Amino acid sequence: MRYERHQSAVVLASVITVLAFVATTVYTQYRLTAVDQVSSMIATNAVPSVEYLGRSLVRVQALRRLVSDAVGNPISLETATQASAELEALHHDIEAYLELTPLHGEDDLRNATRRDLDDAESATRRVLQAIERGDGTAPVLFRTEVVPALDRAAATMRTTLDFDVNESERLAREVGDVRRATTRSIIVLDAASTGIAAFLALLALWAARDHDRLLQAHNTLLSERVTELDHFAGRVAHDILSPLDTVGMGLALVAPSTDPERRAHIERSQRALQRVKQLVDGLLRFARSGARPDGTARTSVDAVLKNVALDYAEAARAAGVEIVVEPSPPIEAACSAAVLTSIVQNLVSNAIKYMGETAVRRVSLAATSDGTHARVMIADSGPGIADEVRPRIFEPFTRGTHAGVSGFGLGLATVKRLVEAHGGHVDVESTAGAGTRILVQLPLASTSTPANTANASATRTQP
Repeated sequence: MRYERHQSAVVLASVITVLAFVATTVYTQYRLTAVDQVSSMIATNAVPSVEYLGRSLVRVQALRRLVSDAVGNPISLETATQASAELEALHHDIEAYLELTPLHGEDDLRNATRRDLDDAESATRRVLQAIERGDGTAPVLFRTEVVPALDRAAATMRTTLDFDVNESERLAREVGDVRRATTRSIIVLDAASTGIAAFLALLALWAARDHDRLLQAHNTLLSERVTELDHFAGRVAHDILSPLDTVGMGLALVAPSTDPERRAHIERSQRALQRVKQLVDGLLRFARSGARPDGTARTSVDAVLKNVALDYAEAARAAGVEIVVEPSPPIEAACSAAVLTSIVQNLVSNAIKYMGETAVRRVSLAATSDGTHARVMIADSGPGIADEVRPRIFEPFTRGTHAGVSGFGLGLATVKRLVEAHGGHVDVESTAGAGTRILVQLPLASTSTPANTANASATRTQP
């Protein structure tokens, strides 16, 4: 694609702006990740380490006092029991501390804490066992083994606690430094990005004038082409009516046939021909009005569904498809019979053509009302619409992936245009292998209460 010079400048400025903002975002996320890591280390390691070590120091002092009291009063075992419980609590706190991930440089201190506390625990348990046995060596063991071991363990834990406190303070300062550096960098990057964006805005403003002129010229040309197309469609529809009249007169001449079967075929052909004439005549009026619907038009939805089902009865039988018109209340849509017939015919024709090789071959036509819109549902049991085609299904010249199916891909585009021109909308639901449901909603021509549907019966064409 070839760009003019000002367009190249806009594209380049756009790329630079996007890259600047992306770089700002990436850098911010990178720095925030560092902050999160440090904050997580403080929250999940440093702070719990300080808590466990501080509580363990308190327990060491309490344990020393309880063992001393138990040695001084060997007759009462209550104090010895309390000392045993305190020893277990101390062991639990130290184990919880040792399960934490060590801080950088903390390994040696953790090993020393483990070693000294194990020695203190062993000496304390020996003294408590001697007290329980009533052994007179307990006071000597307390002075010579327990007191020195508890003092060493307490000293080691104080050293480790001081290290963890200092490390926590260092990590907190690091968080602050990272946040401040990140804030400064973000300000610089945002300023650069804003400057580039302002420059881009000036370039875009300069280029927009030429673009607006081109767009206006394009829209004017497009409007002229649409008008020409509508006029052309009107002329074609007018030309079609003339041979239809000739065919109608020919059928009228052979209608008095005495053969009942032949007369039935002729009468069916005359009815179909009359509906085709109404369809073409309605589309002709629609094209002549500039694609503006007649505000006074109204038509019976149920009658149109039944007529279309009869028109396609032969085609359905040939394809082995059953057409069913479900019972419906009397509903009048705010459009002409020709418009609604064209809509339903396109949908039924597509349902039959794209039925494929499915075992259940059924097309269902149903009509309901929600109080403001007539809702026409055309459902089939075919193979469904491919996922890659579904988003474009209402675009002109879009066709399904089924091989060997004739057509130009204009049917659904025509449906969408007719429906939206009459203030309605059309939706499609399709699942591969489970069929397709197309819902057409058109404004109601009357707000009268729908008639009772108790006696309604379905119209079917059997394959």
